[in-house]
Amino acid sequence: MKYILLALCFSGFAARTQAQDSAKTIKAVLDAKQYTFVPLNITTGSGRLRQLTPDYFFKINGDTLKTYLPYFGRAYTAPINPSDAGFNFTTTDFIYTTSKGKRNSYIINVKTKDKVYNTEFTLTIYDNGNAYLRANSSNKQPVSYTGNVKENE
Repeated sequence: MKYILLALCFSGFAARTQAQDSAKTIKAVLDAKQYTFVPLNITTGSGRLRQLTPDYFFKINGDTLKTYLPYFGRAYTAPINPSDAGFNFTTTDFIYTTSKGKRNSYIINVKTKDKVYNTEFTLTIYDNGNAYLRANSSNKQPVSYTGNVKENE
């Protein structure tokens, strides 16, 4: 019986230590601006949920933002090029702000400035690496993505 209680104590300690290490890693990659959000699903403006393949990303690499995200929803203007239907671009002209959120989270706001239709992204990242991204564009209905954040390779 003593061994079982001792094992439970050690496993609880290991889990807490692992969570603290995860929180330190998330904070470090956010401070260095070297991370990638990988969405697992998208929720459209009408509330429809769709699963995504792991090909999509929202990547911050220093002063560069690279996005390859799908879009499902109502667009107020049709793109000339069909490949522009989602959020698929690379830019260095954006505003990046970070703040501490509730429940051990960080809130990242990214506003593009060099696109015809500027987009504001709000990324909420939790200490365990789970994240929520909301994309709000001037010519599209807002959508949100849920997924995970990982350190850039």
